[in-house]
Amino acid sequence: MVDVALLLGGPSEERGISLNSARSVADHLEGAVVTLTEIIFFDRQLRPYSIPRGLLYCNTPSDFDFKLAHEGRPLTEDELIERLRPAGLVFPVMHGEFGEDGQVQALLEKAGVPFVGTGAQACMTAFDKYQAKNALDAVGIGAVPAVLVHAGMSDAEAERVVAEAFPDEAKLVLKPAKGGSSIDVFVARDRAAATDILRTLRQRHDRIVIQPRMGGHEVTTIVLEGEDGPVALIPVEIELQNQVGDDEIFDYRRKYLASNDSHYHCPPPRDDETIAHIQRTAEAVFASLGLRDFARIDAWLQPDGSVLVSDVNPISGMEQNSFLFIQAAQLGMTHADVLREVLRAAARRNGLPFAVPYDTTIQTGEPVAVLFGGATAERQVSVLSGTNVWLKLARSEKYAPVPYLLAPDGTVWQVSYSSALRHSVEEIVYACRDGLRLEERRRRLAEQIITRLKLPAEALSTSVAPPVQLTMDEFLDRHDLVFIALHGGAGENGTLQEVLDRHRIRYNGSGPAASRLCADKYETGQIIATLESEGIHTARRVRVDVPATVDGPAVETLWHDIITEVTDTRVVVKPLDDGCSAGIVPLGNAADLGRYLELINANARRIKGAGFSLLSPDQLVEMPTSRPQHLLFEDYIDTDDVRVDDHSGQAELSWGRDRDTGWIEVTVGVIGPRGAMVAMNPSITVASAGILSLEEKFMGGTGINITPPPAPPLGRVEPGAVEAVRTRIARVANVLGMEGYGRIDAFMHRKTGEVIIIEANSLPGLTPATVFYHQGLAEDPPVPPRQILERILDLATHS
Repeated sequence: MVDVALLLGGPSEERGISLNSARSVADHLEGAVVTLTEIIFFDRQLRPYSIPRGLLYCNTPSDFDFKLAHEGRPLTEDELIERLRPAGLVFPVMHGEFGEDGQVQALLEKAGVPFVGTGAQACMTAFDKYQAKNALDAVGIGAVPAVLVHAGMSDAEAERVVAEAFPDEAKLVLKPAKGGSSIDVFVARDRAAATDILRTLRQRHDRIVIQPRMGGHEVTTIVLEGEDGPVALIPVEIELQNQVGDDEIFDYRRKYLASNDSHYHCPPPRDDETIAHIQRTAEAVFASLGLRDFARIDAWLQPDGSVLVSDVNPISGMEQNSFLFIQAAQLGMTHADVLREVLRAAARRNGLPFAVPYDTTIQTGEPVAVLFGGATAERQVSVLSGTNVWLKLARSEKYAPVPYLLAPDGTVWQVSYSSALRHSVEEIVYACRDGLRLEERRRRLAEQIITRLKLPAEALSTSVAPPVQLTMDEFLDRHDLVFIALHGGAGENGTLQEVLDRHRIRYNGSGPAASRLCADKYETGQIIATLESEGIHTARRVRVDVPATVDGPAVETLWHDIITEVTDTRVVVKPLDDGCSAGIVPLGNAADLGRYLELINANARRIKGAGFSLLSPDQLVEMPTSRPQHLLFEDYIDTDDVRVDDHSGQAELSWGRDRDTGWIEVTVGVIGPRGAMVAMNPSITVASAGILSLEEKFMGGTGINITPPPAPPLGRVEPGAVEAVRTRIARVANVLGMEGYGRIDAFMHRKTGEVIIIEANSLPGLTPATVFYHQGLAEDPPVPPRQILERILDLATHS
């Protein structure tokens, strides 16, 4: 047994990704052979706090660091070291400033505490893009050319650098020298745009690198430190999808949001010699910069076959579907396998007397098919839900999950471990087809890596068998129990539930009738309207057929009719029977309505906020995959202005600065058998732009959820109101006939506990970043995520 301490957080904008990484490490590393003895969170001011395991399931550090500032006490440096010393190894899972630039490593080295990863001096060089470029140039390793603008330069000097940089290149890339690989990275179309971007970046960063806009193919490679030196895994080639222009990059949204905006090719679609060249370059970078244990090397494969290094990541991201886990799975390694291999490298390097044993536990629970994907606007969220359910249940003693993808054409794929970790339905289908076509190449590449790493069979605990394509009937014949992780459409509107009932297959969630009712937002509202006397209300709403054509006078008339019906000058429009985030837009005038109808009729893939008066300019709204027949218009309900300010001094919860209405938006999980559903602790959902975006609902590290709603003096919610809300939400779930589990979105009055129901979700998201898990952990006694999933399956009684 090995004791490990985790470090997470920090001051950078990547602290949310750090939380995701820490969650993955905790979920997959702790078990029969590893114990987490301490979890330390550093806030933006680098104050360390010892936090409970449950906080790892929050969506973002802003969900809780304001509570630490009021209810906890930061550790002194001596206290911090005393808490870390008992651990065999300290594992920093921190990205960006403080975590990767050598600062936390210097602290640990000074204290003599053994830790995972690269040392302080090497981190300082590797993390600074300009220093790393110079260091690689000095040893003959190709790197993306760069020039530096630093704080000591005057504005005129900095602008001269821009004007003179790479005169043969039309476009430039500007990024912080000390920053992650995807935040504050901009492409400038010309020198004037570059100068404007530079001015903005200089307000936030001391050192900025300017590079030519690279052509070729972007690749990224994980390197593990073996007994005989660094060994590169099978690289990933990144292909951008749905590009509007040629100045788009692999940015934060493409990297971390489940979407079809990027595809990962692993192995890359290159010959063996080219792949070997990418691998040898990554290994040379690892060795020459003095990296340790593991790292990620980003580069550009040029048309002439050369490889130019662009970024060195001393601590690779470890979120659920990160490059580390995708590439390791190509060898037959699970998340736990590769994390233990990283620990072995650190233990070996530190000369520690213990060895990290292999976990040879064999899963013997009841088989359950976890079905995710589909063809709806929320199909990518379904991928995150389904893979998260599969990975959590993989450590269950009661159930043995098998992952399946429902493809848009209606066929079903039993997916491989590596294929399941891709970002989108389309990418998984592509990976499945590639898996069949490229199996011989994958096997050949993997065998070389396994040999060089000296991995025994016990270190490879997942099957690398190619995916299997099935018809729906063949899928139904394989299993007696299905975990439906689909969102919207036939998976959530009762259609699939009816099919499973006919085949006498048990499944999670509500039956056909309740599923059908919850999917229809208008009919749900009609039922809720009967509960008015119980303090349970529904928003004023009107259902409208989508007009086939749109003209100015007709739009004005329709707008007048809508605002007359809902008695408000602002409304929220949503497709009648789609998911909880697809196509939902606040409208402030007839022009907004006309624009929305134009996009609906054009079957637009997404909406940009710049065209609407009540959305922020950079907000994106995913649209339904097919043109809806009906729209629902509801009154726009003003809520208290609730914010978390964590950028300066003490993190603070700000309440009612601009709006003080008494109402707050909440989401509440429900669980239990039909007729006896109970509600968990509500979560306040904080939207940055009036309407919760897809990112804020489902993207790890984005969007704030506060569980439970805080009472005075920290917040302004009366404890009695929270209990009243739980009672009323449970009443709603039972009246709607829900069973198993679900989630109800509502507005609650923070004093009276009255609720205005927004909608009911019969198959809510179960991604790592949704509220269902931290609501369970807020119960007394706390219910951990795996136990919640097991409880949901225990309640699967349909047949």
